[in-house]
Order: sequence, then C-alpha cells, then structure tokens
Amino acid sequence: MYLNNTNCVSMGKFEPDYCKKLISLCDTLKMNEAKIQDGNGKNRSSKVAWIKQNDTLYNDMNTIINKHNESAGWNFDLVEFEPFQYTIYEEGDHYDWHIDSHTKPYDNGFIRKISFTLILNEDYEGGEFELATPTPKGNNQNQKFTGKFTTGTIISFPSFVWHKVHKVTKGTRKVLVGWIVGPSFA
Repeated sequence: MYLNNTNCVSMGKFEPDYCKKLISLCDTLKMNEAKIQDGNGKNRSSKVAWIKQNDTLYNDMNTIINKHNESAGWNFDLVEFEPFQYTIYEEGDHYDWHIDSHTKPYDNGFIRKISFTLILNEDYEGGEFELATPTPKGNNQNQKFTGKFTTGTIISFPSFVWHKVHKVTKGTRKVLVGWIVGPSFA
C-alpha cells in the first residue's frame, strides 16, 4: 500500500494538566514487564499497564484519531480501540524496530490499522521516536523525530509502518499507546 503520509502529529494537542491527571490515574495501575506477541523479547525493555475502560479517554482519542485518519489521507475503515497501554521507559529502556500488526487477524477478522502514542511528560532525555519506510533498493527512508515531543503531543501512523523508540538516556518517558482496529484491507 502506498502512503503519501506515514504519520500525523498534533503538537501539544492535550493540555499538560490533562496529561498529569492521566499519569496520576495510570500510576495506580499494576505495572508489568512489557512482552512482545510476535517477536524477540530482547527487542523491548519497558513496563506497561492496561486501561480497560475509560469512556472519556476513549472519546478524546477517537476525536483526534479520526481527524488524523482523514487529514493524513488514510481514510481507513476504523471500528474500535483495543485497550490502551500505559508505557513507562526508564533509563536504558527502549523498543527496537517493530510493527504493530500481527501475523493474523483477530477472530472477528479485525486487524490493527492505526497506532498512536500520546506523550505524557517531557522530563527525560533520549527516547526519540523513529519511523522507517522500506524501499525496494534496500535503503529505508527513515524519519527520526530528533526534537523532543512536548507534553500532550500525539503521533499516529498506520500499524504496519516500522517504528522504534530509542533508548532513554535520562529520566522516565511516560506515554499512552493505542491501536484502532477495523476489517482487513481488501
């Protein structure tokens, strides 16, 4: 599938107070070592917790993701969110190159179509986000976001796009991660 846009970014879309409240909520959740469903566990080092149901949060994310889906020109048929993931990257943590798509659709036939990351804090160093678009010549066209995203910034991208989080070198990076699913591409 050819894409004119591999991502859509809204800088500071969510107010810092909104992000602080979300961190306060998420910090009460049980954190676990992050796992990888379809891949090498050494590719990832972070802790995660799952937000099963929060209607306000889902509505807020739905509004911005639908805008990104339209403005980026993806126009994917989206149905529902998977549970959100609160992810903490401590110093030395990272997530190497991966895609968020799975090898098979879910039992209901849905696949992950759009992934997103909402930046909840800024008091860390490193942890840069990078996307890669493979080319037939073997050289990826990478887009590394070298400037730190500000609190409240959200980036979305098709779930089949390769991406990574570079190693955090100082502090703790806190993000809300999510996936929106829909019917398989025809």
